[in-house]
Amino acid sequence: MKNVVVCPDRETAGQRAAQAVAAAMRTAIDARGRARAIFASAPSQSRMLAALADQDGIDWSALDGFHMDEYLGIDMDHPQAFGRWLEQNLPAGAVRTLERIRTDGDIEPEIARYTQILRRAPIDISCVGVGVNGHLAFNEPHIAKLDDDVWMREVRLDEASRRQQVDDGLFATLDAVPVTALTLTIPALLSAQSIVCVVDGARKAEAVAAALLGPVSSALPASALRNHDNVTWFLDPAAAEHLPARLVRQEA
Repeated sequence: MKNVVVCPDRETAGQRAAQAVAAAMRTAIDARGRARAIFASAPSQSRMLAALADQDGIDWSALDGFHMDEYLGIDMDHPQAFGRWLEQNLPAGAVRTLERIRTDGDIEPEIARYTQILRRAPIDISCVGVGVNGHLAFNEPHIAKLDDDVWMREVRLDEASRRQQVDDGLFATLDAVPVTALTLTIPALLSAQSIVCVVDGARKAEAVAAALLGPVSSALPASALRNHDNVTWFLDPAAAEHLPARLVRQEA
């Protein structure tokens, strides 16, 4: 498990993840003139995105950015819309080339449009997190298809995922959290050349351990990351508390 890095705190985990993401972007831009990246929208990603703005040598105009899920039932300019959150948290240069998932029209044409854009060229990096119930994007336990034949679909959200939004302070009540969303599927996320996964907090420790040590199964969608040969996990000590020390790399 050489690609599981436990950092002293969540700030360091974010900084180290940002360095890895920046390296992947620079490699892609040097090789092809552009980089294509998928970003998660969650508080666990905020430190990584903030640190990414401080990385040197990235031509932000050469980045094509995407996000991996979006709520249905709220306006695109709603403060809790994931695309809006990314516009507020991505480095300024990356916001200009962010391709948002649109929810202000019919859903099926939008799925087709976004899928076409995603598949236009290879994805270089997916920047992901893990939900308290082990979801990856909004691919929910027991519903997610690890071998899905589409890259984007409409899904109904698990109550645990909705409650996490309240616990994270993003919505005031469970009733305020949308019940459906559009999400990139697991094959879409795993199509990237490399994946950086940032997880912090004790609430996610059981999901992290299950994803890394348990069966690869739709019961724990994040376990699908083990099917990819270039994934690096950056954890704070709380998120890693259920992992055997011998299996992880401790970093200062």
